[in-house]
Amino acid sequence: MEQLWSMSTTIREAERIVGFLQTAAEIEGKVWNDETQAKFQVLLVKNRQYLCDPDNKQIYNRLNDEQCELLRNKSIKMTYEQAEGIIKAKNYVGGPAMRGRQSMSPLYKLGLVYIIDEKVKITDVGRRLLNEEINFGDFMLDAMLKFQYPNPEESSYKTWNTKPFINTLRLIKKVNDLCVAENITPKGITRTEFGIFVLSMRSFSDVDKTAADILKFRKEYNSFSSDEEREQYRCEFINTYLADFKNPAKNTSEYTDNMIRYMRLTKYIYIRGKYAYTYVDLEPRRMIEIDSILKADDGQAADYSIDDWHNYMGTYGAYPLPFETIDKLTKILSDIDIEIANIEDKLGMTHTTSAKCVTREELKAEIDNRRAYRTRLQNLEIKADYHNNTNKIDETIIALNNILTHNKTKLVKKYSVELEKWAHIALNIINDSKFIKPNAPVGDDNEPTYTAPNGVPDIECFYEQFNAICEVTMLTSRDQWYNEGQPVMRHLRTFENQFEKDSYCLFIAPRLHQDTVNTFYFATKYEYEGKKQRILPITISQLIKILQTIKEMTDKHKKFTHNDLLRFYDECVDMSEVSDSTVWLDHIKGSLNSWTSELCK
Repeated sequence: MEQLWSMSTTIREAERIVGFLQTAAEIEGKVWNDETQAKFQVLLVKNRQYLCDPDNKQIYNRLNDEQCELLRNKSIKMTYEQAEGIIKAKNYVGGPAMRGRQSMSPLYKLGLVYIIDEKVKITDVGRRLLNEEINFGDFMLDAMLKFQYPNPEESSYKTWNTKPFINTLRLIKKVNDLCVAENITPKGITRTEFGIFVLSMRSFSDVDKTAADILKFRKEYNSFSSDEEREQYRCEFINTYLADFKNPAKNTSEYTDNMIRYMRLTKYIYIRGKYAYTYVDLEPRRMIEIDSILKADDGQAADYSIDDWHNYMGTYGAYPLPFETIDKLTKILSDIDIEIANIEDKLGMTHTTSAKCVTREELKAEIDNRRAYRTRLQNLEIKADYHNNTNKIDETIIALNNILTHNKTKLVKKYSVELEKWAHIALNIINDSKFIKPNAPVGDDNEPTYTAPNGVPDIECFYEQFNAICEVTMLTSRDQWYNEGQPVMRHLRTFENQFEKDSYCLFIAPRLHQDTVNTFYFATKYEYEGKKQRILPITISQLIKILQTIKEMTDKHKKFTHNDLLRFYDECVDMSEVSDSTVWLDHIKGSLNSWTSELCK
């Protein structure tokens, strides 16, 4: 019974690959035996790369209170012996060595680590990634373009003949072409279709048939009037269409989210839909690149010996990019300039121009520069679109309510990513900011692909009279304090030291845990590392109330400014009448109520 295609079920969030690789570097040169395999798994726990998801309560199974505390409280430096004790207590089937082999498997698959002469070796691409010579998105594109079934590392796909990522691009393009031919609006494929058809496509020669199967399925699926009927049809279809595959109903759901996150990092696909990740489509801003690749590569697997495969996957740039010619790079840069000019016109800005480029490397560098500038303009465009637009404010409120209630019918799977996105939009509704800068990685469409990286605030806000950072979390239990307390105060202090203006931190969560409140109260009333801070913890519901207030003011043709926001911030962090941390939230609630009432008079 065959498996559906998936890059990794061990590392479901691709960004964690770097942490696994950093841990693998600690055992480089060691013989890859049971002892080293077990050590690798212990080190992953010690380095907080494994058993690190506080939302997964199963990680605490079989552990004593001290071990649970170690996993929850990331401010505690875990010793090797403590991590080893956790692994032993978990009592994994097959033992820690087997678990270590499973954890190393994704690094093999992506060409980052191989076992050469029985010893662990970081490859060329792995070393470049560790040394930050290449960014994670470029690495992921390189790996996805090269990856194929069959390959010498995996025996489960011997009857396959496909480069899955390339054939996914081919399939989406074919479905869109069929839609145009039938006078249907092309918009890619749905997540349901992705799970059924993309993950089971065994051969490059199956693309045309699979595309026809998708449209047939879509018409039948959409013919039902109720969600219950559609779901019944989906389940029955999966069990028939994927009868040869293991656990198809379960795996199509689990693997789909996993693979879409991996593919998003290449920036060659994007997601259509406002609140839900509804359709997976080709990124229109990368069509020169995509068309060049599909013209040069039919998605057929090649034959490799094990040594040749290791060399191919493990060497960065071994897959030649057919669009990296002077002519095509010049066209790519020209298209970016046209898009930038359109946004500049919309914002009433003077046109900027690209630097003069002669060589291929100069063109590639300027393309990166102009894409970064486009992202900055797209953020300014958000500010322009959402100011004084009550429909846009309603859209933001609906999105935040969907996150708050975990409305799964909207298919919002990564709530933390969604909260960062909509908090950024909410802050842009206050239009007289100088700039609101989200730190989450984004695609060409300016949609976040993941949460902001460690070590930086989620969002940075710049106003005429003050500056601020915004930190968001979906955590609500004591894990909120463990994961957010020290990092938030540290981010704010670093931000404070960069600028002469007063700096604040707006902290947003579905609910606020008292331990988190206690920590921020102490830093705000007394000190953090010798100096007071200005931290304001609020709930998503309270952020919604602020937006509703701005909407009401807009309806009354009253202007909301950042000075109004500053007054609210100052009232909330004024501790002169707050006796202790247990009443601080009531103080904030009261300040919000009086502030909103006054603004809406």
